[in-house]
Amino acid sequence: MSICIPFCIIAVYILQKFYLRTSRQLRFLDLESRSPLYAQFLETVEGLATIRAFGWQQLFQETNTKLLDTSQRPFYFMYCIQCWLNFVLDLLVTAIGVVVIALAVLLPHMTSPGTIGLALNNVLGFNQALAILIDSWTQLETSLGAIARLRNMEQTVKSEHQEGEDSIPPETWPEQGAVELKNISASYGPSIPVLREISMSILPGQKVGICGRTGSGKSSLLLSLLRLLSIDSGTITIDGYDLQTLPRELLRSRLIAIPQEPCFLSESIRINADPSGKSSDEAIINACKTTQIWDAIEKRGGLDAHMNEKPLSQGEKQLFCLARAILRSGKILILDEATSNVDAETDRLMQRIIREKFQDYTIITVAHRLDTIMDSDMVAVLDKGRLVEYAPPLDLLNRPSMFAELASRSREATWDDKTTQSSE
Repeated sequence: MSICIPFCIIAVYILQKFYLRTSRQLRFLDLESRSPLYAQFLETVEGLATIRAFGWQQLFQETNTKLLDTSQRPFYFMYCIQCWLNFVLDLLVTAIGVVVIALAVLLPHMTSPGTIGLALNNVLGFNQALAILIDSWTQLETSLGAIARLRNMEQTVKSEHQEGEDSIPPETWPEQGAVELKNISASYGPSIPVLREISMSILPGQKVGICGRTGSGKSSLLLSLLRLLSIDSGTITIDGYDLQTLPRELLRSRLIAIPQEPCFLSESIRINADPSGKSSDEAIINACKTTQIWDAIEKRGGLDAHMNEKPLSQGEKQLFCLARAILRSGKILILDEATSNVDAETDRLMQRIIREKFQDYTIITVAHRLDTIMDSDMVAVLDKGRLVEYAPPLDLLNRPSMFAELASRSREATWDDKTTQSSE
């Protein structure tokens, strides 16, 4: 039996190398083949009403069945190589058994019947032990492969932080909220620029509304302020600090933003209200009471309740984001169509709270409803990535301008909606 051990080790090593290489690739294929199935399933669940409305049930069922079959092929091949592994190990154990019996027959005086029986008994369970060993080693290699891919991604994917972003402003920055844009241009990769030589000055405490047609570059302008979109040329300064020289994490932590689609952590309401943990429970409750969202939160269990356990409505989510903004410190508030998905009553409530709580702040608002920026100090009108108008809203309304044209179309659309609702 001892004579066979070196040969068994060599055979198992060769077998493991061949099996591991194939098994690892099949496991990767198995993971990749499931991704389209999961994506199609989520799309089907989210668009179920549309699928039923257009009668696409049969098409989606066929697509799901096809993706399901495709996702099972790597699993079937993995089962096949597992059967192959067991078969090869059985052959190996059979060969060892034959060797043991041959030695017992050829050398009868050197072995006893009891030793032969013990050796054969050990050989019979040897294949199972080898199978477990190789399978465990394969799983270990696969797990290490996942870690290696994460490590490779960490080393190959370029960091968002770049050289020269090491200026650290004071803790109170921005103190005034003055924003200066000088000839900034930006694009998403090598495509056509989405922002073209935009220049504007926003004074401390000014309320600026940004509007324009779809695709004019409104949201891209806000992304460049937050450095989520890198500018190709020009400079953006806030209170004299060039944003290109500031660490991006620090910049975003000092600016207050309320997006159109709010984002929440899968944590408690307390952590979602203040992820930094700087605000007391009393401050969080007072902020929620200011935005009239505390009653809804209290019904869900208070600050310790899980955010996703009983989801908030769209209007309540925006009011919660507004409460979160009240807890932040800073002098610049950025609103990216924050009220476009809420009803008129919630819109009026948010506008009133913003006027009261952010009176001394510099407010930059991207508006879908032009009536939300009519009381702004200045209005910036974008068209095809260019700043075509920048003036007080009343001045633009009292003369032929693109803003006056947009306002006229907005009033016509509102009137048509009201007429349709009254006729119904």
